[in-house]
Amino acid sequence: MPSTRRLLGLPASAALLSAFLVLFLPARAVRAAGGFFDDLPRKGYIRDDVSLDVLSAQDGARAVVATIRYMRLVLDPGRRDVVADFWPERQMVMVQLASGGNLVFERLGKLPAPKDPQDLQPRGRIGLEGGTAIELFSRSGSGGPAGGAGARSLCDSLDTLLRSGNQEIPLAKADLSSLTVRDAMAKFVERTLSPRALGMIAETVPVLLAAQTQGIPAGPLEVLELLFPGRKFVVSAQSLSFRVAAGAPLNPAEGSWRTVTNAPEMLPGAPLY
Repeated sequence: MPSTRRLLGLPASAALLSAFLVLFLPARAVRAAGGFFDDLPRKGYIRDDVSLDVLSAQDGARAVVATIRYMRLVLDPGRRDVVADFWPERQMVMVQLASGGNLVFERLGKLPAPKDPQDLQPRGRIGLEGGTAIELFSRSGSGGPAGGAGARSLCDSLDTLLRSGNQEIPLAKADLSSLTVRDAMAKFVERTLSPRALGMIAETVPVLLAAQTQGIPAGPLEVLELLFPGRKFVVSAQSLSFRVAAGAPLNPAEGSWRTVTNAPEMLPGAPLY
């Protein structure tokens, strides 16, 4: 699984440490080795699959403003000594906007524990048409103290990394209450996402929050807590309704979706042992 390069440094408070790394370290100084999908199984069995058209009142008619497909995939590790209930899971919420553009919110769960508790693992991402993405890596364990009892290394304080292209920002998740860290996060998002991409996210999230009543979970949206700390996304104020999607389900392996996400092989039903 992706892991940080080891760093050496003097002890510092977590908030000041994160702020320093965010503002002053070059992007390549702290890197997660490998890509977001590199170590994920390539085959998944579909456990949940919901396709919806989202309609909004417009001039007395009901106009489709977006099409959604949510899938929960159980990823086949290629081993039959692991019970399927403990296989990794991948959640995908694909959204096609009538105003133009495709994007996906993804979340990974039940990943096997890394050999080294300091290793970073892929957790969530937002992918947009054209290949732009922001990806979240986090550490599941804090590891032991470095340099003796009570001491902490520079790397110990960092449990989260965000990546967009060749830009990376390491931080301690607990430090998001720091105004300095929040300001640095906002600058990172503005630097890596275009105004159009930010507009697509702002347009999509309120719709997805409304779609929770239709079986679309909020879990894949958790990455927003890090990208926009303190921002409150609310359910769309539009008068929305939902119906089973009239067309074919959105397919991550077709057309422009191939620039939005890395499509796995998707199989229906349960695995055969």
